[in-house]
Amino acid sequence: MTLAEYLQSAVAGQQRMSLVHCTTVGTGLAVLNAGSLTPTHCGVYDADLLYLFYGRPAYKPAAGVGASGILDHAPICLVFDPAVLEAVVRTVPFDSGGFDRYQALVGHGLERADFELNGDAGAALRLVSAFYSSNRNYYDQMPSVREADIAVSRRSARALARLIADPAIRNVDDRCGTIELQFSTAVPLAAALQAIIAPAAMLEDPEVREALALCPDAVPIPYKMYGRFEPSNFAGVIYERVEAFLEGRGVFA
Repeated sequence: MTLAEYLQSAVAGQQRMSLVHCTTVGTGLAVLNAGSLTPTHCGVYDADLLYLFYGRPAYKPAAGVGASGILDHAPICLVFDPAVLEAVVRTVPFDSGGFDRYQALVGHGLERADFELNGDAGAALRLVSAFYSSNRNYYDQMPSVREADIAVSRRSARALARLIADPAIRNVDDRCGTIELQFSTAVPLAAALQAIIAPAAMLEDPEVREALALCPDAVPIPYKMYGRFEPSNFAGVIYERVEAFLEGRGVFA
């Protein structure tokens, strides 16, 4: 049984979560100037695709970059209206590019394609319902189902439950339990941007303010910098800001 077949019985009872895209200040400035997020070539699928994550800012931009005072390297997070889900072309329950790193937990004989959910705008909601029970559990990465709770014949579902519950020290971050959404068309900021979490210095820039003025529903959410920094050190700050925004939208009710 494929993962798609396993999810057919899952009830998508949760409120739809916003979609997120994390990048750096430098790249974010170009996105604001262009007025949209656009697909780029993906080597994994050999196609032009745009990647967003469902509800969680799991991607850490500029990871591995050392400490500096260069603001361009600081992370930002763009939060998008859940309505964008209607254009999704593929949903994967984890970072598809990291599949090789997950192989030890996924096990022999299963491929990335066994976990792909194509052209289904409700797939993300059913994944949350089936494996986490609630948006809160999903955001906090607290699975509500164990591998042992799933029939042996449901190999892909058991493998996913095994993967998202693993607490061991590995070269794997929380993208293994964050739902990836792929799009083949651009997402216009003016119509879809709900919030931007970014350093205060970026949000105070006059040109950034002008760009955000064209996005009527976009809420600027600043965070403070403290001299030299490593970009990955702000991952927790981004998570807290996104969580507060989603709470304000009643997503965790």
